[in-house]
Amino acid sequence: MNLKRLDIPRAVIVLIIGGFIQSTGNSLMWPLNSLFMHKVLGRTLTDAGTLLAFQSAASLLGQFASGFLADRFGPRKIMMIGLVGAILTVGFIGIFPIWEVYAPALILFGLAQAFIFVPLYALLQIVWPEGGRRGFNLLYVSNNAGVAVGTAIGGMIAQVSFRLVFSLNAAAFLIYLILVSIGISEKSNKPHPPIQAKQKAERLMKDKGFTVLLVLGGGIFFAWGAYIQLVTILPVVMNQLGFSLFSYSVLWTLNGVFIVTLQPLITWVIHTWAKSFTRQFYLASILLSIGYVILLGKLPYVSYIFAMLILTLGEMLILPAVPAAAAQLAPPGKAGAYQGIIGGATSGGRVIGPLLGGMMYDNGGGTSVWALALVFMGASLLMFIIYGKVIQRFHLLQQTH
Repeated sequence: MNLKRLDIPRAVIVLIIGGFIQSTGNSLMWPLNSLFMHKVLGRTLTDAGTLLAFQSAASLLGQFASGFLADRFGPRKIMMIGLVGAILTVGFIGIFPIWEVYAPALILFGLAQAFIFVPLYALLQIVWPEGGRRGFNLLYVSNNAGVAVGTAIGGMIAQVSFRLVFSLNAAAFLIYLILVSIGISEKSNKPHPPIQAKQKAERLMKDKGFTVLLVLGGGIFFAWGAYIQLVTILPVVMNQLGFSLFSYSVLWTLNGVFIVTLQPLITWVIHTWAKSFTRQFYLASILLSIGYVILLGKLPYVSYIFAMLILTLGEMLILPAVPAAAAQLAPPGKAGAYQGIIGGATSGGRVIGPLLGGMMYDNGGGTSVWALALVFMGASLLMFIIYGKVIQRFHLLQQTH
């Protein structure tokens, strides 16, 4: 694909390439975190879930803070601060892979990630406002192409050395930092006259789209509460059922492959039936729920592949659409704040998910975790139904002003 012939700005191309590189590096690590804590560091699943919850709590705080800071100082600067933080924290784990270092560093890594991805979405909206959902979708596809590559080799690298996994992840963030520093100009950094952060916080709740944003955030909060179980609990469940680490890594490789290869199918679905974000969210919730139902049964390995296919289709409809929907709601000068609220809701789901999932697993086994995921998805669907109502009122208000 020739990106220049598609009239995609140079800055967006840099973000897409950098997103692929950092996603490849990060995908060496994140699917293996729970297994690393459980098998190598000797911690319980409740310990692992609690640490991941603390990491997501740090990320939640970072999402809100980085959104406002990106609007105040420019998303490029804040994103570069996050990249430096990610390099230092993951690099430190690579040097000292012990619990006393791993636990605080992983929490700080969650904070650093928030300072990368919220400004990233705001920057994407700034450098290519006419791109609409295309920019978010291209970034999503490139990130997941990185997931396919990273998870394909992550398990094999981990069998050689977990220390190497963390070191390569730090190197990927370093490359991304270099790309952003030389490939995105400072001119792209401040598109609007700066508004004081205090004034912005006071006015945020008065925005016409703020109620819609909160409901949208509720939907993605519950969806992530379910989805995070695939990262924290699924590898341990599969390991106890006798499947190898490589078998689990293959599922995430397939996830990335499905995302890249099934884009034409998803595009067709969106153009023919799910033309609105509301319909996308409905269909995504149903597909994700079906995937968790499949995981309820202790079935042969092929069932895990089929479940991942269904879950991936649901993911493709919801994950790039939520920040794109938030971008449509954001008034000028508040892109970072709106993305920060959505990012905070995402992190909130990633806080509660591992915490409840770990406790459910330790007390009731894997089946109880997938039952919990279905409860989360029921709540998510309810929030998206409410979103469908309030977004209609928002559009009517927009038309009358």
